[in-house]
Amino acid sequence: MSITVCFGLLTLAVLFAAGMKTAHFVVILVPAALAVPLLIIAEPYRLNRLSAFLNPWASPKGEGYQLLQSLYALGSGGWFGVGFLRSRQKLRFLPFSESDFILAVIGEEIGFVGLAIFFALILFVIVRGIKIAVNAKDHFGYLLAVGITSVYAIQSIVNALVVTGSIPPTGLPLPLVSAGNTSLIVFLFSFGVLYNVSKKTDD
Repeated sequence: MSITVCFGLLTLAVLFAAGMKTAHFVVILVPAALAVPLLIIAEPYRLNRLSAFLNPWASPKGEGYQLLQSLYALGSGGWFGVGFLRSRQKLRFLPFSESDFILAVIGEEIGFVGLAIFFALILFVIVRGIKIAVNAKDHFGYLLAVGITSVYAIQSIVNALVVTGSIPPTGLPLPLVSAGNTSLIVFLFSFGVLYNVSKKTDD
């Protein structure tokens, strides 16, 4: 479901950039909003994830375990972290600490200040991608840059929201950071395309 949400938001971002009318957005969003409860009810594990999101302490050894361990990791990091490679939660306490929840480990090791710098770098990439899109010489290059930048921004934001318990858990990796060769290769390829678009701009 996480990939579905990601592609849905990406589609909306590209349609918005392409100049789609507000009325058309309503036609798309209203049925989608009505379908969300049905999709959640259709699969029991989605209800369990929603329950764990609303109150992870109700099942600390069950559905809420992963989120609680993520919050412990972030809380342990404090302002400046426990030190590089010195995370304790990654030692088989936090599931998927190398992939979907790697941001919690980073937060534990480098702290709030380190995460602020980390997100500043992510923001730099996003702003640069937007600038490339705005300066693209043709409409295709513009939409291509918007799409690549949007999928990077959406995945980064959704992953951060999941790790901090701001939205229900979803299996979405942190771009360029989470373990997984497929995700890394695809994003490196995408940024190569984005760089090619930037070479054909007036910037």
